[in-house]
Amino acid sequence: MNFFENTVYQEIKDHQLVCGDAVRCLRKNQATYLILCDGVGSGIYANIAAITCVDRLTELCSSNVAFKDACCMVAESMHRARTQEFPFAAFTAVRVLRDGHYALYTYESPQPVVIRNGRAEVVEAERFLNAGYEIVGESFGELDQGDSILIFSDGVSQAGLGTGYNFGIGSEGLADFINDNRALPLEALLRKICQMTKKISGNRVKDDTSLAALTNREARELTIITGPPSNRAKDKEFVQRFASAKGVRVVCGSTTADIVAKHMGKELQYKKPSQSFSAPPEYSIEGVDLTTEGAIMLNQVYNILDEAPENISEMASNPSPVFKLYNYIRQADVITFLHGRAVNDAHQDLVFKQVGVRPRQLTLSLLQKKLEDMGKFVTISNY
Repeated sequence: MNFFENTVYQEIKDHQLVCGDAVRCLRKNQATYLILCDGVGSGIYANIAAITCVDRLTELCSSNVAFKDACCMVAESMHRARTQEFPFAAFTAVRVLRDGHYALYTYESPQPVVIRNGRAEVVEAERFLNAGYEIVGESFGELDQGDSILIFSDGVSQAGLGTGYNFGIGSEGLADFINDNRALPLEALLRKICQMTKKISGNRVKDDTSLAALTNREARELTIITGPPSNRAKDKEFVQRFASAKGVRVVCGSTTADIVAKHMGKELQYKKPSQSFSAPPEYSIEGVDLTTEGAIMLNQVYNILDEAPENISEMASNPSPVFKLYNYIRQADVITFLHGRAVNDAHQDLVFKQVGVRPRQLTLSLLQKKLEDMGKFVTISNY
C-alpha cells in the first residue's frame, strides 16, 4: 500500500518574526492533500493571509466540494484584493490518490518539481482554468513508490533576483540544482536548497522561503481487532480479514483473543498476567504480534498517545502491552480497526465509569480523530 509522507522546510524573511507562508497536509481515507499558501508581503499581514487561504482550502477539501472547484473558488475570491483591502495569497495545492495519481493546481505560484529516480523535472501546467477574472494552472500525473512532488513559494523561485539572475532561478534552475545534489536525502536536500537560495540572494533571506514535498513510500500498516462481532455468524469472516492483513497485527480483548485463536487454529497462551491497572495482561497467539486486554487497554493508549516517546522511555526497559501498542501505533502510517460491536455488559458497570474507562465504540471514535490529527490513515470496519 502507498503512503505519502510530507516533508516541510521553511525560512522566515530577515527581520520578521513570523512566516508569510503557510503549509498544510491533510489526509483523508482516499487521498492526501498538500497545500502551500504564500501571503502577499511579509510579516503578520502575510501570515494572516496565508493562514486564511490554507484554512479555506483545507475546509473545502474536507467537504464534498470537488478539488478543482475548491481551488477555483478560492482563486476567484482573491480578485477582490486587486481593488479592495482584502488578504491576498497565492497557492499551490496537490491531491494524491492512494494509487499515486495526482492533480495539481497553481495560482500565482511557481510550477512544482517532480523527483523521479533521483532526477527532477518541472511539472508544466497542462491547461489553464478561468476562475472568474483569475487564472489557475492545472496538471496531472502519477507518483510511483520512491517518487516525490515538491511545491515551493516564490521565495525559492525568485531567489537571486537582482543579484545575477534576471528573473530568479525559477523552477528550472531549482530542478537543475536538485539534479546536481541527487545523492542527498530529501530533508537534507530541502535544507541545502534554502542555503543555496540565501547564498545567491547576497546571503540574505529576502522573502519567506517554503518547500513542501510528498513522497510515495510503502506504508507501515497496523491492524487492531477488538470486540466480538454482534452476530456470531460473522466470527469466521471477522478473523479471516484479520489473519490476511499485512503488517503488524494486534488483538485487543480476551474474548476477541479466544475467537481469533479458535478460527486461526492456534493456541491461546498466557504470556504475562496483569501486574497492575496500568499493565493489562498479555497473551500470545502464534502469528499475532500482540494480544492483550480490550477496553481498558485502548483507553490507556488513547490517554498517552499525545506523549512524546522520550517522555515514556523509562517504560521501554520492562514494556507493558500499553507501551508496546503505543509504539506500534506511533510507527504505523495506516491503521485499521476491526471492531466487533457485541455489547459487553460488564463494561456498563459503574466502576468502569468511576475510573474513566470509556465504552469501546466511543474510545475508537476518539482514537480515530486523534490519529488522523497525527497524520495517519485510519479506517474502522464494524462487525
